[in-house]
Amino acid sequence: MSLCARGALFRAGKLRSLRPISRALTAQFEYSTWSTNRPSRFATKHNSPLGLRHGQIRKFSAPQSQQGKDELGQDEIIDVLPICCPGCGAFSQTIEPEEPGYYSTNRKQTRKLLARKKDALERSSKEQDEKDAVLKDAGIEDDSQSSAPVPIHGGALPDDVLVPETQPTTELLEAPSRVSHVCDRCHDLIHHNKAVSLPKPSVHSIRELMDESPYKYNRIYHILDAADFPMSLIPRIHATLDAQEQRSKNRRATNEKYSSGRKLPTLSFVITRADLLAATKEQVDSKMEYIRNVLRDALGKAGRDVRLGNVHMISAHRGWWTKQVKEEIKEHGGGIWVVGKANVGKSSFIEACFPKDSSRLENMAEWIEQQREEHEIPNQRQASLLDPESLLPPAPREDMYPVLPVISSLPGTTVSPIRIPFGRGKGEVIDLPGLERGELEDYVRDEHKRDLIMTKRVKPERCTVKPGQSLLLGGGLVRVTAADPDDTVLAACFVPIEPHVTKTDKAIELQTERRPYVGKQIMKEGTGATIASSGKFDLRWDTTASNLPSLVAKAVKDKGIPIPKLPYRVMSADILVEGCGWIEVSIQVRARRYPGNKNDQVNYPQIEVFTPNGKHIGIRPPIQCWDFIAQKLKADKRKRPRLRFRYS
Repeated sequence: MSLCARGALFRAGKLRSLRPISRALTAQFEYSTWSTNRPSRFATKHNSPLGLRHGQIRKFSAPQSQQGKDELGQDEIIDVLPICCPGCGAFSQTIEPEEPGYYSTNRKQTRKLLARKKDALERSSKEQDEKDAVLKDAGIEDDSQSSAPVPIHGGALPDDVLVPETQPTTELLEAPSRVSHVCDRCHDLIHHNKAVSLPKPSVHSIRELMDESPYKYNRIYHILDAADFPMSLIPRIHATLDAQEQRSKNRRATNEKYSSGRKLPTLSFVITRADLLAATKEQVDSKMEYIRNVLRDALGKAGRDVRLGNVHMISAHRGWWTKQVKEEIKEHGGGIWVVGKANVGKSSFIEACFPKDSSRLENMAEWIEQQREEHEIPNQRQASLLDPESLLPPAPREDMYPVLPVISSLPGTTVSPIRIPFGRGKGEVIDLPGLERGELEDYVRDEHKRDLIMTKRVKPERCTVKPGQSLLLGGGLVRVTAADPDDTVLAACFVPIEPHVTKTDKAIELQTERRPYVGKQIMKEGTGATIASSGKFDLRWDTTASNLPSLVAKAVKDKGIPIPKLPYRVMSADILVEGCGWIEVSIQVRARRYPGNKNDQVNYPQIEVFTPNGKHIGIRPPIQCWDFIAQKLKADKRKRPRLRFRYS
C-alpha cells in the first residue's frame, strides 16, 4: 500500500496503527515518483526523499479538484487494487494523479472491479444469512466467521479492519486477475503513448535490492542494446553487483564462489534487438564471434582469457534465440534479475523469455486453487507493514496468465522492481528499473525524443563526405569531420535520424544555430552553445579485404587466390551514438603510410566528432553490417532484366 493510501486510511479511521515508513517506500519515492522535468515539492535542501527521517509520516490530502471525483469508492478501491502496479512496479495510490501508481475511480475497469466486489459481497452476505437461518432452526451455532481471510483480486488480502465479517464467495476469489489493471500512467503509455520520464536509480541501489533476494540461487541477466553495443555495458558489473567472475579458459578453475556463506549470483549477457544488425538470422549469427571479442575488450582486465559462453544475442521482435533463453531461465529457477540501462529492451526481454507453463494449464489451475484453499499466500498488505526494512515489494501470487511489464520507448518506464513468479514457486523474474544511459535526449525537442530510438532496421545509403565537407545528423546534433581536410570519408549511418552532407563552414554554422536548418530540426534551441569536440578517433582497423574491386573480389572468392598487394588500404571504425545507433566510417589512404615493421609508429587517419558538451560518443571495431546491404544491392542489380530496343 502506498504512503498516500495509508495516510488516507489513517485519517478515515480505517487503519488501527501505522508502522514507521519502510525503506522500500523511501527508496520508491527517492528515484521513481518525482519527475525530472519539474522540481519536487517534497525535496529539501539536503535532498532527503520526502524531507522525512526514518520513522516519520507526512500526512497527505487529496487535491480539492480531485476530492469530489474520488469520493465514490475511494476507501473501497484500496481493497481491489494490487499492492504495486504490474506494469511499472509503482506502489498503488489514489491521491496523487500526476504520480506513478495512481488509480482513478473514473476508469471503467476500476468501476467494474468495485461493482464485482460489491455484488460478490452482497451475494455472500445473502448466503450467510440463509445459512444462519438454517442453523438457527436446527439449533446449531456457526463458528465459520472466525476463519482466516482468503486472498482477493491481485493476490492481496485486505487488512483485518477491512475484511468483511462474511467469508467471500468463490466468485470473488476468481476475479479476473489476468485483466491488465495497470495504473493511469501505464494506461496512457499503452493507449496514448505519453507519460513523464522519471529519474533513474544508481547501480548501488540495484545492489541493495539484490542483497535482499529470498533465493539461494540467483542469476543476473545483463541486457545490452545492439544499436550502440557495447556502450550500454555497466562498468565493472561483476564487482559492483558482487557476482561470480567469468569462467576462464583454464578447465581447473573453480566454477562457484561463496561470500559470507552465500553463493554469489551468476551473470549472463543478453544482446537484445539483434534484428537491427541484419535481415536474417544467419547473418546475425555470423557476428557472434565479433560480439564476444568486443565484449571481451569492453570488460577490460575482467575479460582477459575468459570463455564468454554465457552470451546470448536475441530478437524479441523476430523470436530469434528466445526459446533457448526461456528454457535456461526455467531450468535455473530461483531469482532471475534483469539488469540494464534505460531503453535497452528489458521489458521486451521478459515478455519474450518469461517461462510460461502453457503445456500444463489444467494442473496449473489446480495448483493455484490449492494454494488459495490452503491460505499459503501471504497477506501482502500486512507484509508491507510488518517488514519495514524491506526494499523489495511483496511477492505477488503466481498466476496462470501474469501481467507482464509495460513495453514503451519512454526512458524510465519501470519505476520499482516488478516480481513475476513462475514454475509453481520454483522462482521468479524481477524486472529492475533502468540505469542512467545518457542525456542526449535532453537536447532534443519533446516531439522528436522518440525519433532517437531505432525501432526497426535501418537500410542507409553510403554517404561520400568529400574534402572540405562534414556529415551532420539530426540537423546538427552530431557532426563528423575528417581531421585531415584532404581525406574523403565514406559513412553508412545506421541511425534513425536524418543524415546530411554539407560544407564544413556551413555545417559549423548550422550546428551552432547561426544558420537555420531547412530539414527536420530535432535539436532544441540553445543547444548550439553547448557544442564541443568529443575528441579525435583513430580509424585503425584494416577493412581492405571487404572493400576490394568487384573483379578482384570475385577472383579471391571463386578461385581462392590471395589478396594481391594493393597501393592503398581502407581503414575503418564504428562511431557509436549513445542510445541511437552507429556510423560505419571508412577512409582510403596510401599503403606506404603503413610500413611493415610493427615497431614503426603508424599515423592512422582520424575523424573528429562534435556533440553537445562533447559527450554521448564511443568507438568500436567495424561490425561491417553495410556489407549485407551491398550484397543485396548487387544481387538485385543482377536480377534486373536488360532493356531491349526494338527497331521499326
